[in-house]
Amino acid sequence: MNLTIAEIRELPLPAALLDHDGEVIAATPEWGGAGPGTVIFALRQTCLAVAVVPADPAAAVLLDGLLAAMEATADVLESTQRLRITMLAASLRLVAGRQVTTVGTSHDVIDLAVAGISARTALEVHVDGRPAFPVRAPEVAALALVQLAVNAERHTRTTSVTLVQDGEVFHLVWPGAAGPGTFATARNRRDRQRWGLGFCRIAADTLGGAIYPPADRGDGTVGATLELGLQDLTLPVAAIRGYRVVKATRTWDEETGCLPGAGVEPGSRLAACLDAASSSPGRAVNCDGWAARQVRERSWVAIPPDDVLERARDVLDGIGHERALWDGIAPPLQARVFALTALLAARLGSPLPRVPAGIWNQRMSALAAALRLPMDVPRLTALGGIDPRVAAYLAAELGSEMVAEGDDLLLRIRPGMEGDARLVDLARVGDAVRLT
Repeated sequence: MNLTIAEIRELPLPAALLDHDGEVIAATPEWGGAGPGTVIFALRQTCLAVAVVPADPAAAVLLDGLLAAMEATADVLESTQRLRITMLAASLRLVAGRQVTTVGTSHDVIDLAVAGISARTALEVHVDGRPAFPVRAPEVAALALVQLAVNAERHTRTTSVTLVQDGEVFHLVWPGAAGPGTFATARNRRDRQRWGLGFCRIAADTLGGAIYPPADRGDGTVGATLELGLQDLTLPVAAIRGYRVVKATRTWDEETGCLPGAGVEPGSRLAACLDAASSSPGRAVNCDGWAARQVRERSWVAIPPDDVLERARDVLDGIGHERALWDGIAPPLQARVFALTALLAARLGSPLPRVPAGIWNQRMSALAAALRLPMDVPRLTALGGIDPRVAAYLAAELGSEMVAEGDDLLLRIRPGMEGDARLVDLARVGDAVRLT
């Protein structure tokens, strides 16, 4: 779908069309500039920037720290482990709404995908042809292929797949016949149940491409496809006149199934959006997670990207979903990422993980040695404590000493670090935080 400059200004979002230098060509009335978490949609020689709700500052700091820790972990790994964590770190950066600026080749995509598929599945992987072409964010493209392979193994029971390259298209091919040709997923976290295929959609959107569901290839095989280089607008948005869709982006079609020419069903989510927009002509209104604006004889309805906190939750979902990529990495190397994951989850409402005292003492002793903590670690005598990976990380980054006070074990914080975002959800005792 092509949009005119006038239509860009009518979109029901805080959005702006930017040229290649970042200068604003056109903007909606709600646009107030690009803030943290602004999502960029490639659009040929320009891009559409969509601002989202600002994050809680402490959560934003923890999220940035987590992404940096994953990248730092990848840097000290070797061979296949390095490929897997590099792929995951870049992909979660994209999920978080951050820019991924790496550039590689189709060879990189294949190498990364093979490393990921071997970790996530028991599939035998073959590669058919290796033409070289440039790929932006090859790590992200590779993890999308990994998700397609996982889906193929889970739903078709295939034991092998072949990665096929064809121009700017990657096919994942396996023997058999295609079933229903749809993906049961959504781009917004609240509207889907599983992480993997939702990530595929987000990845393809950001790369200016598309994901196509499994389809028969006519030779006894089935192929699922990642196509790059389309550069069409991937924001899900539609123009509606007289309760009928008159034009829409491909991503709108994928999300809603309400294609151009289709009528709006009474009582549907879309109908509620149109009614809300008609009650406030010219204004952008929000309705059940969607956004709408009525302008003269037509209305625009868009599905906004998740806000920063929802994207942070999506990052945590991704870390859990892709835990197989971390297999075999030494616990001390995982400690920093685990700790920041736990602290971010706590900021978003989850309890900090805890372990019994016996396990705490055993693991903390090993971590203190591996991380070279510059302090003595008293023996924990309480029933249990905060996971030692979290405790060791906080001690290494922010602590001056650990002290036992009865059954309590406290970590004193170095002067000047008391307001650090990593401490905001921990129980305080004066200049210390409680580890028990």
